[in-house]
Amino acid sequence: MNRFSSLLGAGALAMLLSVGASAAEPAVTPDQISAASTPADHEKIAAAYDAEAVRLEAKAKEHEAMAKAYNAPSSKKGVQSAAMHAHCAKLAKQYAEAAKENRELAQEHRAMAK
Repeated sequence: MNRFSSLLGAGALAMLLSVGASAAEPAVTPDQISAASTPADHEKIAAAYDAEAVRLEAKAKEHEAMAKAYNAPSSKKGVQSAAMHAHCAKLAKQYAEAAKENRELAQEHRAMAK
């Protein structure tokens, strides 16, 4: 249960990161989590976490590409190029971690559905 609580907290952080990045609705609401009592409820939550993970993985790749562009030898962005590279690389890492946490939450909910 402690692992699940940790993952739930990580999922909340992942949702905050994803909501901060866009105006999208959260993947899963606290009400959905509280009300989940059937295998179908948990499968629905797992699917939502998986979909959010896909979105976050795409954002990570987008920021990885931007980081590479800022770091390219042909980049004439000046002194700010290094700062922008670091910024995009950091975001790419955060989005990738959030996606991983969403996948873990999906796995936990699938286990609860059994």
